[in-house]
Amino acid sequence: MMRTWKKWLLAGCAAFFCFAGTPAEAALSEETQARISARQLANAQIASLLWMKTAAEYRALCYQGYNIALAAVDRALANPSARGGKPPAIVLDCDETVVTSARAMAKSVADGNGGFTSLWWRNTVHEGKAEAMPGAAEFLAEVHRRGVEIFYVTNRYSVVNYDATVENLKALQFPSVDREHLLMMDDTKASDKQPRFDSITANYDVIVYMGDNVGDLPLRTKGKNLAEREAIIDAAQSDFGTLYVMFPNPVYGSWLSALSRDYMTMTPEERTAFCREALTNP
Repeated sequence: MMRTWKKWLLAGCAAFFCFAGTPAEAALSEETQARISARQLANAQIASLLWMKTAAEYRALCYQGYNIALAAVDRALANPSARGGKPPAIVLDCDETVVTSARAMAKSVADGNGGFTSLWWRNTVHEGKAEAMPGAAEFLAEVHRRGVEIFYVTNRYSVVNYDATVENLKALQFPSVDREHLLMMDDTKASDKQPRFDSITANYDVIVYMGDNVGDLPLRTKGKNLAEREAIIDAAQSDFGTLYVMFPNPVYGSWLSALSRDYMTMTPEERTAFCREALTNP
């Protein structure tokens, strides 16, 4: 069993660097090609998910993020005159920021389903088994105890996922889980969080924004390419660790679509060639 596991791990780690696929696959049927593509995507996520599920370093980064955010809260509360008369608040994403579905993703990947489709995600959300990230519950309880408003701004689709999300977050004993504080995506084409950020800042002074994706921050990175995203981040350098706190997520995110809008739909050969070129580019 251990020997088999090692072979699986080595194969997955190699695929993580996208060196998968052969010219012969081009002649395969569309259905078979889709299965191969899903398997390639799944293999590329093995090492990342193993790290998230098992690495002490991942836990340490979670604790570090919450410690930094709580320090930002305390600094702001110690200087109320800087808030312009507005009550204090924090804004944070849900998935891979305070909850994680790493177990569900790992099972999907182990089964060869690396695409994480909309149907798969809906079923995962409705299972209600997302777990609190290390330190998340304690952090949120402390923020709530200090009298700071907590706003969850997530791109879970509210029409089908609101009730299941509320039930899951309440089961984890997270505070402020209601329609006022849980701002989900109401339209599948409205993934840009900026309008929701603006609705919060109209009435609150946001002390800190927290997320695993730069789209979780009010930096207007939606639709930007790699160079534009890097320039935006560089310009906000001094705000990271103070106003902005990022959490690690090497599995999914807008960084993939910034690489290429077609990344998830490429054939295995196209994705392999694309990744090789991206890895070797300066």
